[in-house]
Amino acid sequence: MKGFAAPSTVYLDSRPGTIGRGPADSRIRVIDAVGQRPYRWKLPYSDTTIGEPRWRPPYPSRDPRRTPVKGRRGHFDHLRVGTPAFSAANAFATVRCVLAIWEHYLGRRIVWFFRDSERRHLEIIPRAETNNAWSGEGFLEFGYLLPGGGRRRDGRPAWLCENFDVVAHETGHLILKSVIGNPTAAKRTLEYRAHEEGAADLVALVACLHFDRVVTRLLENTQGRLFSRNMLSRYGEKSRGAQIRSAFNSATTWSPSVSTAEAKYDKHAFSKLFTGGAFDVFVEIYERYLVRHGAIPARMARESKSAIAVAIEGASPSATHRRFERLRRNFAVHFAKKGEQFRLALLDARDDFGHLLAKTWAMTSVEDFPGRDRPRGSDRLPYSGVVAKMLAADRALGGRYETIIRTAFLRRGVSPAPRRR
Repeated sequence: MKGFAAPSTVYLDSRPGTIGRGPADSRIRVIDAVGQRPYRWKLPYSDTTIGEPRWRPPYPSRDPRRTPVKGRRGHFDHLRVGTPAFSAANAFATVRCVLAIWEHYLGRRIVWFFRDSERRHLEIIPRAETNNAWSGEGFLEFGYLLPGGGRRRDGRPAWLCENFDVVAHETGHLILKSVIGNPTAAKRTLEYRAHEEGAADLVALVACLHFDRVVTRLLENTQGRLFSRNMLSRYGEKSRGAQIRSAFNSATTWSPSVSTAEAKYDKHAFSKLFTGGAFDVFVEIYERYLVRHGAIPARMARESKSAIAVAIEGASPSATHRRFERLRRNFAVHFAKKGEQFRLALLDARDDFGHLLAKTWAMTSVEDFPGRDRPRGSDRLPYSGVVAKMLAADRALGGRYETIIRTAFLRRGVSPAPRRR
């Protein structure tokens, strides 16, 4: 992915001697599986045509695999980028990093939802014969981008296991199922699956902001104005259509792409509604911190608006463009003077948003999503249950962002479900 060609070292909070060959530890193990001819790489557990697993881990002990990667004095930073060994170590480190970040926000250890007597470990297949990335009961597996869907300039496949965003997104699926619950296939409604897709994008968004290089590049590229199409708002796994979902969007309940998503059972299109609203909440929190840190004046924060707020105003394209350019210049002027305050505001917003999401998901269960038998025309709006839980989570955390949350989702046609008495 553009901007992420140079690797960053990932440091894990693991005691010496607890990460073994593979890499592997007490919760995760990497299996560098080798495919049978004519395939070079293992066929994925998931059936790529329907997105459901053909079979499940554990990977048979007698099936072919590469020699497990071995560390040097407990470290794996000697591995050469682009090699199968690097892919294995990178996938392991990314999953463990994302897991540690979200256990911090949740305030507890995450127990895998699939854990039983046969599946004690999360199994990671770093290179599989597929053009996508998959998560399932007990496994994560990663393919590569095919010709026409994106290859490295030298012609070698772009392995998805080496993309932090993709690995974090797939790990997010497992975290969500482990926290909220994993319903049976019959109960996995469009709203449940779309929320999980959007939430997995947000898991990746928050996780990547724990890397100084990402924070620095983001602020320099945007000059501190995050209500824009940027490397953060465009985070999210690449869909089968090879298009990145954008969190900076103007999706509403009446948008054609959203209103037709239910008939098409298009979870990616339906997820834009939740992801867009949540992203607006995050940026509003960030801009509130900008004002608090003295980085920008309050009037400038009021003028800076989300994509949906601009769309609702109905201004002409030329007027919108002029305001956008004025805001861009104003943010650039203040960022040049108060760059450190911008960075502190972003980190404060990251942590508040991470705690808000973690608390929301901890208070949410699969029962909060409507069933398949919900009649058409029902007054039960999409994501109203999740937004109600987010408001409850905000109250539990001190009640600082109720107005921001309500406004962000009401603009998109999402009203929180009434509180139970």
